Amino acid sequence: MSYMRFSDFWFRAAVCILIGIPTMSVGQELPIVAVSNFDSTFDNDGYFRTETNPDNYEAMLETQLVKVGRFEVYERSRLDEILGEQGLQEVLAGGSALSIDGIDYLIYGSVTKFTSERQEINTGQFNSSSTVFTFGVDIKIVDVDSGEIVRAETIEASQTSSQGLRTGNFANGDRNNDAVVETQRIVAKRSAALLAESIFPIRVVDVDEGDIYLNYGDSILTVGDQLEIIEEGADIVDIDSGLVLGSRESLLGTVEVTTTNTGFSIAKVINGSTDIAAGARARLNLQSSRAGDAQNSQKRGRRI
Repeated sequence: MSYMRFSDFWFRAAVCILIGIPTMSVGQELPIVAVSNFDSTFDNDGYFRTETNPDNYEAMLETQLVKVGRFEVYERSRLDEILGEQGLQEVLAGGSALSIDGIDYLIYGSVTKFTSERQEINTGQFNSSSTVFTFGVDIKIVDVDSGEIVRAETIEASQTSSQGLRTGNFANGDRNNDAVVETQRIVAKRSAALLAESIFPIRVVDVDEGDIYLNYGDSILTVGDQLEIIEEGADIVDIDSGLVLGSRESLLGTVEVTTTNTGFSIAKVINGSTDIAAGARARLNLQSSRAGDAQNSQKRGRRI
């Protein structure tokens, strides 16, 4: 490494530390991730036509992956060109997955739910109403080297909008037009978390007077998110194949995120033991209101 390149790296690293952006060690090669097109499997008409366009969610997911700071995100136009020539199914079929040069993981799936439910309470002269929006996706993560789907999950989130209150001759309304977009953004965060925690687990990095410090910030975590705190034990290994099937785990408790910033989050114990120490792994509840074996590649983060 030349002096100029070395100096440039440490200058950028110092800036990242000052502003709280996660940094990786010198010479560390990051996993390269690509977000493919998401299909829409429900009727997309009327009021929600623009908001439920899968392009919105795809763009949000890419943004969250960049903010995580632990991946390189493959340029969408290059991926579209490859998939346009070959088709997604052909690319994922058998050895054809190897034709996506330079990509480690491909994310694709379907937008499976976008609903609005009006809730209303009437008691005499008192009337209260709101609308609950729910957005959901089925997401798949493919290891491009093998063509294997390594993670597949359903992720959903809900937000409330259009709150109104009427009592007698008095009426008050507050329509939150951002609720639809915010619902998508929460799902995008959890989608990014699915990949991030599969490669670089969410962990407790410090405990201070009841505050549980986690090693991810607002790139994948939101205030109100709930996580299970896991104490990991010995690996469980398949005798014939040698594959690591998982590990013996003990559930210590559940925490809820109370504060997020760029580099880390703070949570409080809401259930279970308060005897939680640094190093414990945390698993995000993908449905709340908020094991694999090492591959041949030498890239950091090939465990998923």
